[in-house]
Amino acid sequence: MNNFPSVHTIGQIPEDVTVFGDPNHFEAVAQFFRDDFLGPKRLCDVRLCFGTEVVLAHSPVLGAFSSFFARKMEKEKEKNRNEKVLTVNLSFLKKESVEHLLHFVYHGNVLLPFNCLQDDLEAIAYFGVGRMQEEVEKKLIETARDGKIVDVLNLVTFYLKTIPHSPSTIISITDETIRDLVLVLHETLVANRLSYEDTLRMTTNTVVTIVSSRVDDVKKVDVINMVLKWIYERRVNNQKAAMILGALTFGSMTYTQLVQFRNSLIQTAIPVTVGRCVRLKRGPMDKIDIGFIAAETSSCGSSTMTAACPIVMSSDRTAPNITSSSAGSRRSSHTGSECATPNLSVTCEFNYDDCATAISFDSDDLKRLGFKKKMPKK
Repeated sequence: MNNFPSVHTIGQIPEDVTVFGDPNHFEAVAQFFRDDFLGPKRLCDVRLCFGTEVVLAHSPVLGAFSSFFARKMEKEKEKNRNEKVLTVNLSFLKKESVEHLLHFVYHGNVLLPFNCLQDDLEAIAYFGVGRMQEEVEKKLIETARDGKIVDVLNLVTFYLKTIPHSPSTIISITDETIRDLVLVLHETLVANRLSYEDTLRMTTNTVVTIVSSRVDDVKKVDVINMVLKWIYERRVNNQKAAMILGALTFGSMTYTQLVQFRNSLIQTAIPVTVGRCVRLKRGPMDKIDIGFIAAETSSCGSSTMTAACPIVMSSDRTAPNITSSSAGSRRSSHTGSECATPNLSVTCEFNYDDCATAISFDSDDLKRLGFKKKMPKK
């Protein structure tokens, strides 16, 4: 007789063993990619081209932070299966802005100079790095509340080429943020904290964005009256004034009512020489009427724009602004180095063309967006 126990008498088979790594397990992977990005770049498989200049990066890192770019890389690799390195033409974006974005992706923080933010926003929107977009927009609203509302609006509407909310709009922040910024402008107006000089510094793009923004009608009346004052003080020509007022929206009106109201306002406010006499007023039952006040005269002088402080971006509010691979102080942002605390008193001048709003795209606009302009067939 066999005295050895059968398999069934041995007992239950032990459970599988679960092995846990270090809590910062994936930090080692991130550090590996950071070291290669800052150093030899032996494993970089993406070439981001800006004319004759090239920036190398890793497709897994870009894909992890940008689902849009991940899909784009997949399509490009399908077209060029034999290519080990993917080449992407980004000549329509600023190289420095893409380097700012890459610094954020690889390190989780970056210092964005205020006077370059319009280009940085374009790069962020193109790559679709949602976390960075959200943080920038929050910082912009905070900056606006700190008394820089005109600077912020001028900046975020810098590349606007047509009336907002239309399919061909070029603007790199969300409608919700535009609405919040216009509400900050309204608060500033109500508190009598918007100076005459600040009103004149608004660009045409800013004014078009204000009149087309989606805010409550009660608050919209105040900002539209400010726009009517701006049109008069800037001596805007009649055609441009009609274009600005043609962007007007009021949420409580039907489309037919809105068109009639726009036309009435344009006919009343133009010629511009009587524009400052025109004001909107709230009547009974919240009806909006076009009224008049006594005319005033004043001069319109030029002024320079004072830059707001740079914006420090971080994906982790509790983490320090520097990683172990980025020692040093205030060096180029794409070197992975620490950014010193910004000097809040720094000022600079902007060369904004404040009457440059366009109605349609030209070839440079399309090229900047990555499209080729189709020529009409002969």
